[in-house]
Amino acid sequence: MKIIDNNKKLRKAGIGDWLKLQGNRDRLVKKPVERLSRKHGDVIYGRHAVNKLLGPGYHRDTYDYDVYSKNPRSHAVMVENRIDRGTKSNLAYVEPARIDMYGKTKTVYRVKVRPYDTGEVDFNRMPSDVRYVKKNGVRYETIGKAHKKYSKMIDTGQTHRMPKAFWDKADIDNHRFFKKRRI
Repeated sequence: MKIIDNNKKLRKAGIGDWLKLQGNRDRLVKKPVERLSRKHGDVIYGRHAVNKLLGPGYHRDTYDYDVYSKNPRSHAVMVENRIDRGTKSNLAYVEPARIDMYGKTKTVYRVKVRPYDTGEVDFNRMPSDVRYVKKNGVRYETIGKAHKKYSKMIDTGQTHRMPKAFWDKADIDNHRFFKKRRI
């Protein structure tokens, strides 16, 4: 698929621009993603949602956001433009990717950053049965839905997700166990 890149007038990105993004990740990536969740009803899922809902003590390092969106392409372009404006260079681009999951093909719009082609945000079409919890106005996928999804990944043997799925499922199970044991 063709890469979507709207900022042709900006200067070419370099390593310094990538380092500027690393230092300002909260302002250039996290804030726009949370703003889209508040304003347009997008739902953040995956490891960021699990970390946010489980609380302290269960955090796994991650920087990539996974987002369910009603308009994934346009929201991906919005985040790409925000990164480019913040770094004042043509650093980010949107790459559509076709993914086969459970026998179905879907398109994911990935916002990537140039020098190392690292993914920042993945925008997916919002499924009809998504359940979410609001924290500070931001929508996150529920723990029960995440647990069910990780169990399915482990049962079907999605090898590219196996270690992370095992860790996340174990964190959710431990959190549930300790939550029941509290007095």
